Amino acid sequence: MTHNHLSEEMLAKVLQNRRLEDIDTAGVFDLVRGEQAIEKFVPEGIVRVDPRDGAVVTFNSKRAKRPHTNTAVPRDEPEDHGAECPICHGRTTGIIDVAPLSKGFTFINKNLFPVAHPQDAAPQDMTRGELPHGAGCSDARGLHLLQWTSNYDERDWHNMPDADLEIVLDRLGVLEHTLLFESGERDQPAGHVVIIKNYGRLVGGSLAHGHQQILYTNVPPRHFCNNRRFQEQRGECFADFMLRENPEQLVVRDYGPVVLMVPYFMRRPYNMLLAVKRTSCAYLHQLDDAERSATAAAWKDAIQAIRAIMDAIDRPIAFNVTVHNGPGCGLYCEFLPYTQEMGGFEQLGFWVCQGTPEGCAETLRETLGDASAG
Repeated sequence: MTHNHLSEEMLAKVLQNRRLEDIDTAGVFDLVRGEQAIEKFVPEGIVRVDPRDGAVVTFNSKRAKRPHTNTAVPRDEPEDHGAECPICHGRTTGIIDVAPLSKGFTFINKNLFPVAHPQDAAPQDMTRGELPHGAGCSDARGLHLLQWTSNYDERDWHNMPDADLEIVLDRLGVLEHTLLFESGERDQPAGHVVIIKNYGRLVGGSLAHGHQQILYTNVPPRHFCNNRRFQEQRGECFADFMLRENPEQLVVRDYGPVVLMVPYFMRRPYNMLLAVKRTSCAYLHQLDDAERSATAAAWKDAIQAIRAIMDAIDRPIAFNVTVHNGPGCGLYCEFLPYTQEMGGFEQLGFWVCQGTPEGCAETLRETLGDASAG
């Protein structure tokens, strides 16, 4: 297996801004607009809503042209991370944040095939988005950025030192704060920051080099609306509810400030939910040092467990991680391994899960216990 990395020399050629603390949202908008390589891949800039369930749909026909480096390849094919990795070879967009790690660095740049683009909007316009009704459409605007966990392509959440992962999580929080609060009134967020991780081509991951995706948009995803509605209807955020109601036997590991659990409504085997116990914390940038350390450790454990279990059940490693922030959430993350395909029942909202929450929680605890022992 070949490994590669983005060198300091190649970094210097694409570095536009070293620290996010030195730039505001308007500055990030300007850097994205000035990236000529993105111009031919700009999305259509419209959004429509499925009236049945509020699902948000945006459009970018150019994303079909994204390069793929065959992540989560079939098990009888070798995986060669570094040979064609455009990131390792410096074929990347301008970099807007760099932070040193114990080995190499983590960095943030612009997505070449964005889901959202500033168009002609200013940062203050991010508060003006309204979802369309009927067959109409509204403007979709914003930014689509990438955080590369490490400049070394073989290093990611499952195999990096805990202290390095805390730095990665901290830089995500700094970016989140810059986008939400460095435009307009600082005490009120402008727009929505969506943070996800895809690993494996089966779940939308196009590049093997470990990364997180950050979408800053005027359009609230359906889950943002669901979390806010949950709080309005029940008088508590979803994290509060789960911390109280999810059965004790479904706890995978308690880290003190945060807890990793299998939700009692698990839709697919080995789905996990990570909740921050201080539910007044609604954003990554609000995590204190202890919470950030615990969250990074839980991310590492969850991803290690997913990789080990999917290998054991003879499935290609493929998973999504989603971060739920903002009003109505508290702060929680979901880990969604691709352990079972979608079927027709699931398309109708009737999920048939090939596993039980209790059995999966026990297997996850055993897996993490084995990993700790090793």
